[in-house]
Amino acid sequence: MLIFEVMKRSKFQLLLLILTLTSLVALVGIQLTWILKAARMQEAQFNHSVGMAMNRIIENLARDKAICKEVDNCLREGSSGSCYLLMKNREEWANIKSIVKNDLNYYGIDLDFEFDIIDINHEATFFPNRGIYLSDNLEKVLEQSGFKLSIRFPEKRDFIIAQIGNIFIFSIVLLFIITLSFIMIFRYYRKEKQLTENIGDFINNMTHEFKTPLTNISLANRMISKNENIVKDEKLFFYSNVIRSEHNKLKERVEKLLKTSFSEIDRPFNKEPIDAATVAENIIDTFNVQVNQKGGSITLTKTGNNFNIYGNLDLFHIAMGNIVDNAIKYCRKVPEILIILRSSESFLFIDIEDNGPGIPKEYQDLIFDKYFRIPTGDVHDNNGFGLGLYQVKNIIVKMEGKIKVTNLKGKGLRLSIELPLAINK
Repeated sequence: MLIFEVMKRSKFQLLLLILTLTSLVALVGIQLTWILKAARMQEAQFNHSVGMAMNRIIENLARDKAICKEVDNCLREGSSGSCYLLMKNREEWANIKSIVKNDLNYYGIDLDFEFDIIDINHEATFFPNRGIYLSDNLEKVLEQSGFKLSIRFPEKRDFIIAQIGNIFIFSIVLLFIITLSFIMIFRYYRKEKQLTENIGDFINNMTHEFKTPLTNISLANRMISKNENIVKDEKLFFYSNVIRSEHNKLKERVEKLLKTSFSEIDRPFNKEPIDAATVAENIIDTFNVQVNQKGGSITLTKTGNNFNIYGNLDLFHIAMGNIVDNAIKYCRKVPEILIILRSSESFLFIDIEDNGPGIPKEYQDLIFDKYFRIPTGDVHDNNGFGLGLYQVKNIIVKMEGKIKVTNLKGKGLRLSIELPLAINK
């Protein structure tokens, strides 16, 4: 059946959606982990290169006796523990900076840097300690213990990001494409789900609408076929049999459609003014053939002046029709059905009473559940799928109303509906 195929496809899309979301989350986690790992590897490589460069710098500085002597004098004479503060304007300091820059470039480090030669026993330095690279003790090189070369790279973070920039950008683009694909799949899934629900609603409502006309056709054809003139007329009798045969085929297909309908009338619908009294009269006209054929009656009484409510006319007609159809179907004697409309200042009260067997008290809270059917007694012998009263309750609730059922004294059932009048909207 079409409805089954649509539902299977919808479930497959839901599964695909969940798998896609899981994959997306996993991929984001993997990408972030990989980027962080790449950043750590780049930083480790950078630190290694800086260490190698500092060893080269120290060796080159050690070969220049003039620089070593000047640094030694600087630290002996100064009180700050920093050669930079005393030598920054001297030619020797420019020479030291040139050596440092060349040796850093030798290892591929072309970044702005700040450096100093410091006394490690002295607290003061000319820049913060964060991100500083310190050489090993220069005791052998400078023949003076406690001196170290200190270098800081202010743009180190930008350098590392630049090293993984292309990979990072590619990862972001890839994640964006996957996220966009997920959003599109989710939107298509929602549309498909909405389409599935609409198809189910259409089949459900259509089949319920067809049931009453089909029953009336069957009754009318049965009454015609009993007429002596029809029986004696070969052609008319043949046509009557065709009607009966085609009716049975159509009824069977309608019931199959109803059986495969899994829609729910639980979404908002456009509301319009409804004259409940007119709907009740139409319902009586629709079911009169069935009731009269059984020798019963269906009557309407009205109390009040305003019977206007807000809702969906077609769905409200289905709700009222389902109630009356149940009253006729489950009655095991001559059906007597009474529809009572009473309006107050704010609400419309609708009571539909029948003379059927009623409903056992233990099942009264369950009859509005989907697919529920009373499991005991002769009632179970009637054809049905437990959707009629389920539809009724959903429609009434969407119209902001209430519905309840009570057994009448003796035999019979009263189904009571309370709806707000249109004047309150």
